[in-house]
Amino acid sequence: MRVISVVPTPNPDALKFTLDTELVSDGSRSFTSKSGAAKDPIAAKIFELEGVTSVFYMGDFVTVNKAFDVSWDVLEPQILDTVKLVVAPGAAPANGALHETAVMEVPANKPFDEMTPAQRILLIDRLMEDEIRPGLAGDGGGLEIVGLEDFVLQIHYEGACGSCPSSSAGTLSYIENLLRERVDGRLKLVPV
Repeated sequence: MRVISVVPTPNPDALKFTLDTELVSDGSRSFTSKSGAAKDPIAAKIFELEGVTSVFYMGDFVTVNKAFDVSWDVLEPQILDTVKLVVAPGAAPANGALHETAVMEVPANKPFDEMTPAQRILLIDRLMEDEIRPGLAGDGGGLEIVGLEDFVLQIHYEGACGSCPSSSAGTLSYIENLLRERVDGRLKLVPV
């Protein structure tokens, strides 16, 4: 295993480490605390480093966020060494995928407000998977759907997006407009 590239993200406190090994084949993993990452061998080891505030990974990359007062000059080489030690080729980390494929189908041409709550979430999640998550992943981040109540969709930004100023303004507005255009004009997006 080797790190192919280390790329800055739009968030100055996050770096994206692209590997030559796929870490997970489906979904993503997101951790915002050392205790929350305790059962994940990759995230737990990275959280042992001083100044790490979150770890997010999917596919072949890991995004690490740091405290604002910690220098990348010190932390980046430590992350590189840690990732090389804990990632074995073909290893599949613990914890289930956050975005598992559902068996349920979304009925074609059925109005949004006539769908079951599960069908609504599935429809929105598929749109996110096709249109939103690839772009966020390109910048070392992602998002998770937390819940949908009436027409208010709660999301949680992950990875580099978690503390990035642009995710709370431009990206949020873009996603909300896309959902209103493609799903239902009454939808409102709220980050949690």
